[in-house]
Amino acid sequence: MTEVLDKAIEAYRRASFLAGLNEDFAALRQNRAAWEEEQQELRAWDATLVDGLQD
Repeated sequence: MTEVLDKAIEAYRRASFLAGLNEDFAALRQNRAAWEEEQQELRAWDATLVDGLQD
């Protein structure tokens, strides 16, 4: 019974986290300047994936 309850609590915790994350990104997208800044940062990080290093 304890294991079932632990799994249910963990599933709820994950679902709550993802729902909050979705809300945060929706709010971020409403702010054009902040969203563009986020996109610029993502593009900068994507460039590091092709930095010439071998696997």
